[in-house]
This record gives sequence, C-alpha cells and structure tokens, in this order.
Amino acid sequence: MATYTVTNAVAGVPVGLKPQLVEVVLDFSTTNIVAGTDVVQAIEMNANTLVLMAGVEILTAGGAGSLIDLGDTDDDLWVSDLDGNTANGVEMSATPKLYTAADTIDLSADTADFAGKVRVFALMVELGAGETAAAFA
Repeated sequence: MATYTVTNAVAGVPVGLKPQLVEVVLDFSTTNIVAGTDVVQAIEMNANTLVLMAGVEILTAGGAGSLIDLGDTDDDLWVSDLDGNTANGVEMSATPKLYTAADTIDLSADTADFAGKVRVFALMVELGAGETAAAFA
C-alpha cells in the first residue's frame, strides 16, 4: 500500500474554496405566485456549483392554505409544504447537490396562491472547472 503526499497543502496556507451564503428577498404583495403553475427562479448558479443547503423564511404571511416548496427539477428538494400563512416560519434542508450545468433554485406554491414576502437562501460553493490537478509524490 502506497502513501501519497499532496504538495502545497500546508497548514497556514489558504487551501480550497470558500462557501458563500446567497440570499434574495421576494415580495409577492403585488404579483402573487399562482399555485401549481408559477415557478420563480430565485437563485441562479454557475456550472460546477455545490449547494450545501437551502431554505425559505416567510417574512410576511401570504394567504391561508398556501404551501411553499423550494427545489429545482425536484420541486421540493430543500423545502416541502412550508406554511405560507405563518410569518417567521422557516424551513431548510442540508441536502447537498452538485450541479454540473448552470441551473436555478426555484420557489413555487402548492395548494393556494401566495401573496406574502419571503427570503430564499442557499449556502453554496463554486467549484470551477477543476482543470489543475494537485501534484503528489
């Protein structure tokens, strides 16, 4: 069994990429999210981005019976059926996902139109192309 040492990865030297918290506040008081049809592409990301977690905070209640989802092509990957009629309600999930192509994190309403205000947030790391391999000996 061989032992390999990665060079240039020494304590005290910044190594690796830093995660960033991305957030957006969306106010639907003048334009509601129509349940079952509207999708709001809330956060865009580049190819080769690792999303570590994402969530939604209800800042202003948005209507009885409105349930909020947050996801991508899987519409409730991070948030499923958050009660949109409860101010200060928060739901998040630490479900990591690697996006090899550019994509968006999407907000939608399930059962009733939503007319409130939300904060959508995600902790992500842009990994880049990864073209340069680490040297080892």
